[in-house]
Amino acid sequence: MKSKHIGFFLLFIAIIAISIFYAYPKMLQLLPQGSHLWRQADCMAMTWNYKQFQLPFLQSACYNLQSINGNVAGEFPVFYFLAAKFSDTEFALRLIHTIIFLSGILSVYFISFYFLERTLLSIFCALLIFTSPLLVFYGNNFLSDVPALSFALIGWAIFLSNYKNEKLFWILISFLCFSMAALLKASEAIHFVLLFLFLIRFRSQKSKINLFFVFVLSAWLLVLGWYIYAKHYNKLNHDHYYFLSISPIWKLSLHDIGLAIWRMVVSNSKNYFWRPTSIAILCSIYFLIKHWKKLNEDLHFFMVGSFTLVALYILFFYQKMIGHEYYYIPFFVCFLFLIIGLLKVYNLFHSENIFLHTFLFICLVPNIIFCKNFVEEKCSDNLPNGYYSSVAMQEFLEKNGVTKDKIVISLPDDSPNKTLYQIKRKGYTEFNDYLFLLKNKKADFLLLRMDCFIYAEKFKPYQTDSIGNFNGIVLYKLR
Repeated sequence: MKSKHIGFFLLFIAIIAISIFYAYPKMLQLLPQGSHLWRQADCMAMTWNYKQFQLPFLQSACYNLQSINGNVAGEFPVFYFLAAKFSDTEFALRLIHTIIFLSGILSVYFISFYFLERTLLSIFCALLIFTSPLLVFYGNNFLSDVPALSFALIGWAIFLSNYKNEKLFWILISFLCFSMAALLKASEAIHFVLLFLFLIRFRSQKSKINLFFVFVLSAWLLVLGWYIYAKHYNKLNHDHYYFLSISPIWKLSLHDIGLAIWRMVVSNSKNYFWRPTSIAILCSIYFLIKHWKKLNEDLHFFMVGSFTLVALYILFFYQKMIGHEYYYIPFFVCFLFLIIGLLKVYNLFHSENIFLHTFLFICLVPNIIFCKNFVEEKCSDNLPNGYYSSVAMQEFLEKNGVTKDKIVISLPDDSPNKTLYQIKRKGYTEFNDYLFLLKNKKADFLLLRMDCFIYAEKFKPYQTDSIGNFNGIVLYKLR
């Protein structure tokens, strides 16, 4: 037990050092940028609406007026609501999500130790997961996907450490973590299913198993209650943007089915790990199958169960796999138990081989370097126009009568909230039918970036009252 705690301390130091190498302190200072800027802006739009309009927790909203007053609900907005209480809102939300993510990585150590009972191999497993560019990028970000996975990992670490001793308090805490995971991202509800199946499979060994089922049911009702409320809230406000349904494989063409496979397996595969590492893991499955009977029954269950549930998740959300690599984040529960299984087989034959142990840790170095470089690439592949976010822009808008209660059409912007979040004004973008809105005078001002739309014929009727130009962004009064 002492070595377990020493291992945790060493892992903690390693994670802090690697986080600094990944430039996490610098990333904490960044506004939304990089991969899926569109989705990042949605998260911050909801956060800033809480802050700017002092909204109640259950009345979440964004800046785009595609719904009534922008009222929308999606994932459980507890951390958006919390971050809105801080002066530096973007920093606060990144920091909250980062702390949760790093806690999830630390939890991997305890999950691994439960099966491996080896300190070094458990540290290796946690560090390997921490070299995934997908997790590292979205772990220090505004999206709730990685925090959701992290809460599930925390839940498993607590549950596996306490269910044999039937420590009800900690079992309850673990179920609350699973609940939070599913509230933050509905796809993480697969952990509830895995937990439920685990309790059924091993129920004969537990005297308090019925009480555990009550915990599961209560936690599930909590999650279900939120999503029922969110769907009702969106319907009430005529929202047609937030996705609270499935996009299954059977609704897609053969071309799209093949495209999703290509994206998951080939073109987006470097998001998982350094590709040589991914190939090595795949090749090692041969040894896992060969020595399958030598592994523990509960490890069999978690490997097979997690693989099956992830496969079902892919089938039900297949269309999302084409253009949204952050939908791959739930795969990591399967990856984790697969890696643990491979390390268990390795430990059967090389438990005392210090040279191979050393080699494993040396192999982490190129993975860490690759992760750092790819995360930097993901951070810079979509940069917003900084003028919109500047203090000078706020002064320009206020000076020209665009107060916080005015409605703005901001063009060009193909997303619902990117530029509206930057200027902190309600309104519309290219995401909406802006020509209809202009024609029917549904907005007070038009904000038009000169290098894109200023000479378009379709905008000439609305360019008669120019009242200001801020670094190539022209402001027109509409009514």
